Amino acid sequence: MRLQLDDQTTVYLAGAVQDAMGVVARPGAVVVRAGHVIGTADLKSLALDRSQPGRVIDRSKHLILPGLVNAHAHLDLTDIGPQPRPEDASFTDWLEQVRAFRLVTEDAIQSAVKRGAMLSRQAGVAFVADLAHTPTAIRARCCCDLPGVSYLECFGLGAAQAERIARLEMQLKELPIETSTPRTCQRIVLGISPHAPYTAGQKLYDHATGLSRVASYRLCSHVAETPEELQFVRDATGPCRELLNRLQVWDGTYKPSGVHPVHQLKPALHRGKWLLAHCNYLGQDEIDVLRGTGTSVVYCPCASDYFGQPQPVGRSIHPYRLLVESEVNVCLGTDSIICQPLQQKQPMGILSQMRFLFRRDGTDPKLLLKMATVNGLRAMQFDELDATLAAGAPARFCGVRFDPNDPTDPLVQVLHREDPAEPVGEWEDKILE
Repeated sequence: MRLQLDDQTTVYLAGAVQDAMGVVARPGAVVVRAGHVIGTADLKSLALDRSQPGRVIDRSKHLILPGLVNAHAHLDLTDIGPQPRPEDASFTDWLEQVRAFRLVTEDAIQSAVKRGAMLSRQAGVAFVADLAHTPTAIRARCCCDLPGVSYLECFGLGAAQAERIARLEMQLKELPIETSTPRTCQRIVLGISPHAPYTAGQKLYDHATGLSRVASYRLCSHVAETPEELQFVRDATGPCRELLNRLQVWDGTYKPSGVHPVHQLKPALHRGKWLLAHCNYLGQDEIDVLRGTGTSVVYCPCASDYFGQPQPVGRSIHPYRLLVESEVNVCLGTDSIICQPLQQKQPMGILSQMRFLFRRDGTDPKLLLKMATVNGLRAMQFDELDATLAAGAPARFCGVRFDPNDPTDPLVQVLHREDPAEPVGEWEDKILE
């Protein structure tokens, strides 16, 4: 590749370059012009013409990766920070603690969202699918340089659904966000998220699906996150029912389905393209439903571990590998910062989620990179090219240190090491003479 530099061109020389769609070079280079990748190359085949102005930035001890994709975050909880794992508290007890922690003033919500966006960018995350508890959180997200989807959460069971649907429509009309996707994913796309089957009734799911078909809203929900949820959907008993009673939102009009949440939601899944968060407890029947509806699943490994999901010896109880084998699109998320390890240096990062699965399960590094990049954009219904290093992709890539003298695969090295991800925008220019 012969390259003539100009004042709009930057060449990043790296110890290695890799994405999930076939770009692999060691050492390699990424060439950027006007905010977009115009090509990648093996250094041996790159000939630079330095007779023209241009920047060459040396990162010979870094592996360059595409910008990572966090497909499930709660940015408006960022200022709470990581919290110790509840030892004796149930999941519903924890939910009540989050309600007590949750910020309610507009200034506080805006501060939390902006800090969450900043921490995400600093961790090499280029795109985020955020669950916003209020319209204020979505408006704050619009002020951040962090493209992706913002899903407005909605709640309501039984007879309360009619009022909640009317409120949802009013809130959506007040949000100045388009539902179309720009080619380069440079802004926020709006979505709707019925919170979960134990907090949102079937009418809310159906209404969200109908709105999506008319106006292209993205769709998301928490599903099969805990055994308590499965119990409530099956027969309206257990800790979730007790929580609703304590919150004084149980009116007795909810009708249990007697089936797994995925089967309860099957009609909605067939009518819309959904991103389901967690899906910790699925059998093959539920996986077959997801495969047949084109549903994506976002797995949040550290969050699942935080709640003590038991792990059989030698394998993960979470069915992410079975989902992948069944050709269900699986991506990675963090969930809220609350669920991240207390010692985590980049609690809003996706590299830590990759490392968690690599070390616990020995997951294929190439699969992890795919789950952390292109699969996330596919789940958000964005162009997967934007999470690669291919020509035309936005220059939102990141780098992670590795040892170029070690013959071990650079991505494997990165997953073994603790070095943080570094967004390219924060690298200090080092001009080569």
